[in-house]
Amino acid sequence: MILLDSTVIAAAAATAAWLYFLRALLRKPLNNTLLSAWLGALCLAFSLYLGLLVYGAEAAHPLPLWARSASIAQHVFATASLYFGYTAYVHLIHGREEAGRHVVRHARLLVAAVAVMLAAAVLADPDQFTAAHVARYGDSAFAGLYLAVFTAYAGLIVTATARVSWTWSRLVDDPWIRRGLLVGTAGLVAGVLYFLLRAAFIVLAVAGRPIATKEGAAIGWLLAISVPLSFAGLTTPGWGPRLASARTWWRTYHAHRRLHPLWAELTDAFPHVRMSLEPSRFSGYLRSRFRHLDWMAAALDRWDERWSPLHRHLDLRLHLRVMQIWDARRALLDRCDPADHDRALTSRAASTLSERHRAALAEAAMLTAGLARLRTGEPGGGYHAETHPLEADLFANVAWFLRVAKYMKRGVVLSDEHSTSR
Repeated sequence: MILLDSTVIAAAAATAAWLYFLRALLRKPLNNTLLSAWLGALCLAFSLYLGLLVYGAEAAHPLPLWARSASIAQHVFATASLYFGYTAYVHLIHGREEAGRHVVRHARLLVAAVAVMLAAAVLADPDQFTAAHVARYGDSAFAGLYLAVFTAYAGLIVTATARVSWTWSRLVDDPWIRRGLLVGTAGLVAGVLYFLLRAAFIVLAVAGRPIATKEGAAIGWLLAISVPLSFAGLTTPGWGPRLASARTWWRTYHAHRRLHPLWAELTDAFPHVRMSLEPSRFSGYLRSRFRHLDWMAAALDRWDERWSPLHRHLDLRLHLRVMQIWDARRALLDRCDPADHDRALTSRAASTLSERHRAALAEAAMLTAGLARLRTGEPGGGYHAETHPLEADLFANVAWFLRVAKYMKRGVVLSDEHSTSR
């Protein structure tokens, strides 16, 4: 028997999987991979539901007819689910004709295995079936054969699926299909171990040397690992790219927000470099409702500039923010003095920093001094060579400006002999 906890975990994973595949199948009804995956997940979910239904039924000895029927249906659904799971992998990696040959060949094996299982289950009397149900395989010849055939077929099909998954994970080009195959392989390997250990319990029990440990307690955890990982592998090509897109959006949004202090400080001094952009839907709605409130418009401007989780064209907004910082920086160079930059590089504060952070500290000191001269109307130190060129990679520029912003936020003050941060 299987532990209740592991069955619940596996049933939850199978339920989530068949609902996911049903949604995908409704969008692509002619996709054989999705159809096979949906049927496999659905059959496995029904199998596990039936396992939960008969849980504890052995308290009545022998098992009542409904419990025996449910147990037999449970194993038939499980064999069908493994077959459909295998055909899903076959359709995923093979062409239509080659996949058809695999499907037909394994369908014959499925029919033969189910026929033998049903014959043995029908021939077993209620007492024998009950003994096999509670893992006393040596006390029940026909029921033991019924479970042995199920275990052998399941182990064979899971091994074949794991082999296919592992082989093709090294050959496919699509990164998300490859990751899905690798995750699926890990789940299938756990399934292979589950059926190998179950076969060991059956063989040793028939040989008169039963294992004292309860079968479910010993191997149930493998089921709880195998089913979620296997379905995660099959679904990875669907949700993986969306996860990557969400991660990219968050990275872009986080960079856009963190650059705001530096962007605001530089572009406030040179507002001509800014570009009016479409407001967020939230602020656009409030603007339309409260047109007469000037303070509301100013607050919404600040919201859009810094905090708004904009979904539209966020990568463009980040690119523009970086370019506007560069443009404002170039406009400020006339007020900057190269001596401020050089002095910061040789200061005590810079001596303990890495090369990248030392350069950022010097840049921050130069820009801070340049902004101070701009406010007081003092001239700069004249033209000088570029201290840090524009990077080709957007996020390399973001990383550079974030380091500069960190030191500008600290309010770096430098003199000829020392520097401190307040």
